[in-house]
This record gives sequence, structure tokens and C-alpha cells, in this order.
Amino acid sequence: MADSLTRVFSRFAKNLRYEQLPDEVVDKLKASLLHAMVVSIIGAGTEHGKNAIQLIKREEPQSEGSTILFDGSKSTRSGAAFVNSKLMHATNQSDSYRMLLHPGPCVIPAALSSAELENSTGKELLVAMAAAYEIQARIGSDFIPSTQARGFRSSAVYGTIASAIATGMLLNLTEDQLVTCMALACTFTGGTNEGPRSGGREMMFHEPVATRTGIMAALLSQEDVKGSETSLEGDAGFYNAFVGNNTGELSYVFAGPKQVNLNSIVEGLGSNWELLHITPKIYPTAGYNNPVIELMTDIRKEHVIEFDRISSIHVDMNWLETTYPSPAFPSSARTSPGIGSTHYFAAYTCLNGYYPPLKERVDPEVASDLKEEQVLKLMEKVTIEGHKDRLAFSPRITITLFDGTEYKGEYQGTELEWDFKTECDRVQPLFENMDWPTEKLDKMIEIVRNIELEESVHEMIAQGS
Repeated sequence: MADSLTRVFSRFAKNLRYEQLPDEVVDKLKASLLHAMVVSIIGAGTEHGKNAIQLIKREEPQSEGSTILFDGSKSTRSGAAFVNSKLMHATNQSDSYRMLLHPGPCVIPAALSSAELENSTGKELLVAMAAAYEIQARIGSDFIPSTQARGFRSSAVYGTIASAIATGMLLNLTEDQLVTCMALACTFTGGTNEGPRSGGREMMFHEPVATRTGIMAALLSQEDVKGSETSLEGDAGFYNAFVGNNTGELSYVFAGPKQVNLNSIVEGLGSNWELLHITPKIYPTAGYNNPVIELMTDIRKEHVIEFDRISSIHVDMNWLETTYPSPAFPSSARTSPGIGSTHYFAAYTCLNGYYPPLKERVDPEVASDLKEEQVLKLMEKVTIEGHKDRLAFSPRITITLFDGTEYKGEYQGTELEWDFKTECDRVQPLFENMDWPTEKLDKMIEIVRNIELEESVHEMIAQGS
């Protein structure tokens, strides 16, 4: 009998060593780590961030615990991770995998809390992150749209498992304990799409709660308890619950066939790295809007376009990006022109030539009194069209003037899969306008750049707290 998926993933994680990580994987993990640390400081200035800090400081203070970023206070392992996840998620600038998973706000807060308490080295932190990111990406992958269509929010559902793996690695769990860890995470996880569908804001807490729940799964797995070997693919397991079956049949897909061989999930594990497709979000909006903003910025850098000469702006995207959170439960606030929609970000960027990464988060579900008359006027000329043969994050933009002149641009879907150098180049110009000492932010870059040489994570955490 072949090993279960849970067993294969647990064995992979347990046996993973820093020396096995390709240079490009280490570089990608550093980019995500730096991104999360910088975004947490931005997030601390929001009401959501401030409230999370005060809640955990009041409810779960612990003098010898883990550090709450920005504030510097100590809390329980899971309390600090909850806050830090909230800070990394509050502005909607976390990283993204296949549009709908956000590994960073689940993996990194969990890993930081345990690395700090367990006095782990920089290499151990990177290995834990590598295992967690890779397992989450592979378990989610083609199943994400089908999970969304069952009413679950994928980022939280798959993020719980990632948080559990990251924590379990730093707790030095055995292979059997990691099997239990994954089994517990599979049965603890959740998070519905009714909020993003109808305008509720409960999704703001999905990743923080998933992070906390994953940590608990890892801690409980230290007890002498057996987890189900087939927690993922079993008849009553994870995939049956969150995809609708355990046969690889998909209800929705980004593109391609609606059937996946479950064994393909672990093919090339440790040699073909899915985490290389992680995309950091530099702009405070949904992931699918980021390439639209970036592409429009590129077009405007090349062309001087007068606002009153524009006849139309047409954006072609992947069809799932135009039906968020799912074709089964689309949000009219996001699919129709309005503040916070793709139409809005395309118009704003076309008019101004850029979109400010430090601009306050704008969501379609939240009433806004923004007075941007020219943007709203131009937004009326924007049309969005979804295509089943376009990859996610690969928009095509056509700007047409009244005289028939057209300005076009197109992405292939990989342009925002930044390396560490690009991440540095993009975040460093923001430092002088952030509410944090520039010298600490610069020092943070240098520590993350050489994190594998650090004997602990304490100095890195100190720069962000």
C-alpha cells in the first residue's frame, strides 16, 4: 500500500535540511519574510492592527512569551502570532499564491513566534518556512477554485495546515507527530466566503485565526495521540469536505481540465518548488488588482495620455479574477464599477500614472467617502472581461483614444513573482514615509539578506518591534 499524502508530506518536512534548498528557494523565502516584516509595520497603523495589539496585550500578556511586532510587548506563542498575522494582513498587502492563498500571514507569524521561543537559528526558520509554504501550495494548487465554490475561503482553510507545519518543524516534531499535526489542522480549519460575498468583514480575521489554530494543532500533536493517516484524501477527509470529493474532480478551475490526479500533488516534491510562484502584493488591494495596477503603471511610463482624450479602457483578465470570491458566489461590489473595484484601480492608475503602496486600503464592501471625481469619471469608461484561457495575474490592457489611437500592454502571469532584490528595490523607497525609524528598516533588510547566518531570530524581530 502506498504511503498517504499526509505521510509523504510529513516525511518530506521532517527530512528537509537547509542544504537541500536551492538558492532561488532561499531567495524567494527571504523576499516573503522581508515583505511580511515591512507590511506588519504598515498594518500596525491601521485600526484593525491597533485593536489586535490591544486585545492580546489585555487578554494574553506573558512576560517570557513571543514578541508582538511594532509594539514590542510579549504575549503567548499563539497570541503574538495572532496579532502579527493581523498586522501582516490588515492592509491587504500580504503575499499570494494562485490569487486566493496568502501563505505569509499564516506561515511567518507562526514561524516567528516559535523560532523566538525555541531559540531557532535563521537556517531553521528558513527550513520551516520552506516546508510550510511548499506543502500549502501543493495541497491547495488546482483545488483552490473548487474550495471557494463550496463557500470556504481558501486562504484560511489551507493556511491552517501551513501554520501547523511551520510550528511543528520548529518544535522538532517527529514524523508521526507531523502526521498528527496535519490531521489536527485538517479537522480544525475553516472560514467561509459569506463575508466577501455579501460585504461582511469577517475575512479580516481569517488568517489570524487560522495561524492560531495551526499553532494549537502542532502543540497538541506533542501528546500521545494518533492522527489519521488519510486526513487529506480519505473518504471523509479534507478534500471531501473542502473540495466536494476525494477523487480529484474539480467544480471550477483557473484554466484547463476539471480533473486532478491526487498523486500529482506530491510529484517532484523537493525538486520542483511551487513556492517559487509566490507573489508579494505591494499595493493595498486584492491580489488580482496588483498586476492591473503594475501593468497600467508600465503603460503610463511609456506614454503621455491626456485624460480627456480617452474613449475607453478595456481590461482582459482570468475569469475567476472577475468573479471574486467565486463564480458560485460572486460579489457584485467587486464585479461592478465602484470604489475598490478593478475598474477603480485601473482608472486611478491610468489617471495618475501610479498607485501609492502606502495609500489607505480601499475595499468595495466598505462605504467610502473618497472625493476623487476625475478617477470616478474615468472609471465609467473602464470595462473588465474575464477569460478562461488567460492565466491568473496576466491582464491585458487596451486604452483607446477618441481618435482611434490605442495603447496596449500585456502580462504573462509571472511578472510579479519577485526575488529578494526586487522586493528590496520596491519597499525601500517607502521607508521615509513609514511610521518607523528608517535605520531599523535598513538594518532589517541586511539581517534578512543574511538570515541563514543568524544564530537566532531575536535581532531581526528587534528591528520590527
